[in-house]
Amino acid sequence: MHFALKETGIDFQVVRAFDINTVANEVYTHNFAEVPLMQRCIEALPMSMFEALKADLWTMSPPCQPYTRQGLQRGSDDMRSKSFLFLIDLLGKLQRKPTFLLMENVVGFEKSDTRAILLRQLVRVGYRFEEYLLNPLQLGYPNSRTRYYLLAKLDAQPQVCSDSEGLPARFRYEVPGVEMIPPAADCDGHVDFEKGAWDHDKVRQIMAFMEDLSDDELASSRLSQNVLDKHGYVHDVVTPADRRTCCFTKGYTRFAEGTGSILQTAGVVGTDPMTVENTRYFTPREIANLMGFPAAFYFPAATSKRQQYRLLGNSLSVSVVAVLISYLHRM
Repeated sequence: MHFALKETGIDFQVVRAFDINTVANEVYTHNFAEVPLMQRCIEALPMSMFEALKADLWTMSPPCQPYTRQGLQRGSDDMRSKSFLFLIDLLGKLQRKPTFLLMENVVGFEKSDTRAILLRQLVRVGYRFEEYLLNPLQLGYPNSRTRYYLLAKLDAQPQVCSDSEGLPARFRYEVPGVEMIPPAADCDGHVDFEKGAWDHDKVRQIMAFMEDLSDDELASSRLSQNVLDKHGYVHDVVTPADRRTCCFTKGYTRFAEGTGSILQTAGVVGTDPMTVENTRYFTPREIANLMGFPAAFYFPAATSKRQQYRLLGNSLSVSVVAVLISYLHRM
């Protein structure tokens, strides 16, 4: 979120950052040592602290596990949603409310009961809001990472809204004023980013995001012969000339299927065999590049490679969030 704010060019000051993950906080402090950071359960913090911060903008990326399509989808009944529900409730109590809100989560959140709780509270408090489903491919980044985003501004008239009131789903697939590749839709207007046809010529090639690796770095990124023999057929395989990679998750390199693409650097995918010499994982820096992180971002030396992959898998598309913040600032 912080790097996305910097990319907008808007003059800002981050007054407080919050995360419960020790390693994530170490990386954040390494990049933004000047920002006060709290590693606490956010629901245990007093309302007076939030009042004192006088923040104009809240950016939030709550735990996604209650909403993932691969999980149990327990929504608000999942204990991991507790911190976000606390913040939703807090919006109705604060005297000094944030003017702007930006929230990001996985696809699946838009069908959850937590979304309904959030939208009803926004209506009651007086926020005007817009909901988006967006993918970095639309901005020319060769990485498919569809996510739900909500933007809200405190400039509407508060309204009565019962706990049973249904709010229609009106999702947007392009950000106003931003040049984006429109996703394909069927005759009913339904958009599927993962299966839709894309104008790939407008998406940059993967090679533009790759590192020039040393021999040692190449060796540490290669798939073993054992992995190729057992799981090579389930991997999503791409080449440097391709214009799309699958979503990288925190399980990348530990699990083969559905955790992100691997790179075949020589030969034709599906025709020439994958070998230890021509097949490798994307490095953490390359994944960061695909997600829009700037060259200034870096991990502390003590952060292991596995930890780097896990953090990136739980992160977000900097490029997409940056255009949303810019638009939110103009709303």
